[in-house]
Amino acid sequence: TFFGSGKLAVDPDFNGTGKARVYGAILLKNSARSTNNYVLFSDDWGATWNILGGSKTQIAEADEPKVEILPNGQILLSSRHASGGSRVFNVFTYGNDKAAGEGTWGTAISGCSNGGSNGTNGEIICLDAKKPNGKPTKILLQSQPYDSDRRNVSIWYKEIGANETYTASSIASDWTMGKQVSTQLSAYSAMCLQEN
Repeated sequence: TFFGSGKLAVDPDFNGTGKARVYGAILLKNSARSTNNYVLFSDDWGATWNILGGSKTQIAEADEPKVEILPNGQILLSSRHASGGSRVFNVFTYGNDKAAGEGTWGTAISGCSNGGSNGTNGEIICLDAKKPNGKPTKILLQSQPYDSDRRNVSIWYKEIGANETYTASSIASDWTMGKQVSTQLSAYSAMCLQEN
């Protein structure tokens, strides 16, 4: 069992309580060596953790998971596809008892394909952005290699709505390859937002 590398996702004012909730995605290999993903949450900065959704049923069979918070409060899982050049996505929607982490995961689905057989650890991040006309919007960024031999890490992007409700299918579709950030052998990647 291990936490996915890179950043944890932090909601600094969870459910208007004034307290932070931290999310981390984990990989658990069972006796059959299948790669099972879960998302955990902590309300005490990591002293204790609980399974988001409460169920011990895996939310994706994939590798090297990452987690992000969508603008509407849904939780997004993005994992390395075990055998292909794409990501595996799933989305969690809170139920009535948010404090207990109650809610439901959808069905995991592949998307954001890079067209190769180069699945690797990559980062997912949600950011404020502006359209060319200056209108504010939200975007998701996903990093992964562009070429099939783990070369040329690049960043894909997808515009999302601040108040829309998402499914794994709607997140998995309609990604655009945006910027190549490496011109050499390159695979695992992480991203964080700097102050500027």
